[in-house]
Amino acid sequence: MNKIVITGGTGLLGSNLTKKLESLGFEVAFLTRNPKKGTRAMYYWDPAKGEIDEKALENTSAIIHLAGAGVADKRWTDAYKKEILDSRTLSTQLLYKTLQNNKHQVQSFIGASAVGIYGIHPQGIVDENSKIAKNFSAEVCQRWEEESLKIEQLGIRTCLVRIGIVLAKEGGFVKEIAQLAQYGLAAPLGGNGLHTPWIHINDLSNIFIHLLRNKQFSGIYNGVAPLNATNTELTKAICKELKRPQFLPPVPQFMLKLMMGEMADMLVSNQQVSAKKMLDAGFIFEFEDAPCAIRDILK
Repeated sequence: MNKIVITGGTGLLGSNLTKKLESLGFEVAFLTRNPKKGTRAMYYWDPAKGEIDEKALENTSAIIHLAGAGVADKRWTDAYKKEILDSRTLSTQLLYKTLQNNKHQVQSFIGASAVGIYGIHPQGIVDENSKIAKNFSAEVCQRWEEESLKIEQLGIRTCLVRIGIVLAKEGGFVKEIAQLAQYGLAAPLGGNGLHTPWIHINDLSNIFIHLLRNKQFSGIYNGVAPLNATNTELTKAICKELKRPQFLPPVPQFMLKLMMGEMADMLVSNQQVSAKKMLDAGFIFEFEDAPCAIRDILK
């Protein structure tokens, strides 16, 4: 039995993870609001309405839960902040109720969270036991994790991955900075010396696979590379690989705040996040330092 059900399977991480799982011989199915016919099984669900096709559980050994409204997709109005929170909590609650009320063979649940739980400027190096901050991003992560950990009460092994900034060619930080760099407009965000916990998308997918295959592990893990980098270092590395100049000063925090509102806090956070627990679990990173990761992405 090697069927894995993924929520958020068409997103940046979900797409990458799906390819890797299928290359390893796993059968992957999606939970989606818009199921389509194709080579991959797709099952309907709508967390906002509390609706789900319970057939998704048939012969399923694990659920990987990635679904959630993109935190950088829109300005954080009150309405969108509610959507960000509800998309995570309601979807997890629906999975919990479905597992609780139906016969199934699900052995593992691996969910996503984010390093935003540590706040904008945590003191020193933070790990999975560090205190939870009290801003919006942290509240979203905390509520999401609380709902996910309830699944453990059903006797299902549960792991959560607190994800940092994902470096990928297809989207996210690298794509945005690279587009600006082509015109000589790339600039660090918020000032020099701000540490950005990052991870290459291939390593992140492999973390989920590592936790999936090694059933002795459970609990919360940081999904970040072992060597943190500053926002300035990441920007310079992208410009170097593209052979474009990087001469603009950092974009001031107040300007980002004017342009993006509350969401700007997420862009100018200063976090040093430990990957020690993941390393202790025997995971081997392919990309430990940012220049190598960016070189691979932009080659």
